[in-house]
This record gives sequence, C-alpha cells and structure tokens, in this order.
Amino acid sequence: MDKQEAILTTALTLFTERGFFGTPTSLISKEAGVATGTLFFYFKTKEDLIDTLYRRTKSEAAQAMCRGLNKEKTAKAKLRRLGFNAVEWGIQNPAKLKFMEQFAHSPFVSTTAQEEGMSHFLFLQDLVQAGIREGVIRTFDPSLLFCMMASALSGLITRASATDDPAEQEALIEQGLDFVWNGMKA
Repeated sequence: MDKQEAILTTALTLFTERGFFGTPTSLISKEAGVATGTLFFYFKTKEDLIDTLYRRTKSEAAQAMCRGLNKEKTAKAKLRRLGFNAVEWGIQNPAKLKFMEQFAHSPFVSTTAQEEGMSHFLFLQDLVQAGIREGVIRTFDPSLLFCMMASALSGLITRASATDDPAEQEALIEQGLDFVWNGMKA
C-alpha cells in the first residue's frame, strides 16, 4: 500500500472511531506509519484529507450501487437492484458507510466536496424521475424520495449487519427492499 493510501485508510478508521476533533493529524501520521510532513505533502489540511476521503467514498458507493442496473428493464427492478447493491456495499464496508453518514452534513466537508459527492448519485434522481414519468413511482419530489430511500437503506444495512445467519440476513434484505419499494410505488 502506498503512503497516500495508508493515510486515507488510517484516517477513515480514526475519523469513524474518534470523530474530527478527536483525530489529530499527528495521530493519523503515526498510525499510518508516515511522517506528519508526508501527510501534508498529500493533503494540505485535515479538511483537505476529509474532502478527499469523502469524495472517494461517495464515488465508490455510487459505483457499487450502479452494478447491473443496465441489465434491468423496469424502474422497480432497477430500484431493487440498486437497493440490493447498496445494502451489500454497506454490509461489506461498515467504516466507509459510517464515515459517509457522519460527514454527510458536516461543516468539515467543503461545499464543493459535498456537491461533487452527491453528483455521483444523479443517476438515482434520473431513475426516480423516469419512474414518476412512467407512473410506477409516486409523484413526489425526487430529492425527497432519494432522501427517504437512503434513510431506509441505512436502517436496513444496520439491521441486516446485526445477524450472522445468511438466511435471516437474506430475508431481512428482501423485507427491507419490499418496504422501500412499497413506500415509493404509485
């Protein structure tokens, strides 16, 4: 792992465990095994490090959510695939999910980074708008539907992560995705 990756990986862990103020750059450097000057070579400030981590994590989550969407034909099938992908990614990446949720509305993430992070999810608003036009999704504000779906999926990830039984986890995911769809369908 190169130094920049070591810094980002370490920062992710420390920010989710200790928060922004509880994570000095000296600790990140120490835990990453690099000099503090090296950290500042890659990231001018702690805020720059947060922004980079936020952008990267949002991009990764969006890419994961898109997997296989083009194979689905209906808005319902696309949203179900997207939801399954989101849950799978969240279960596999608990620290990244926690980081995204912690810093989604944080003053420590620049407006530019937040806008860029959200730009990775424009496909979701397009999908919801297409479903509204087709008459299969409620005629609600697409941004509201996006927020409600994100909250429901976050809760589903938390609940599904709490079990080690694959059959129970699968049943919970199916129930949760049905719940999300039933809340959105026209």
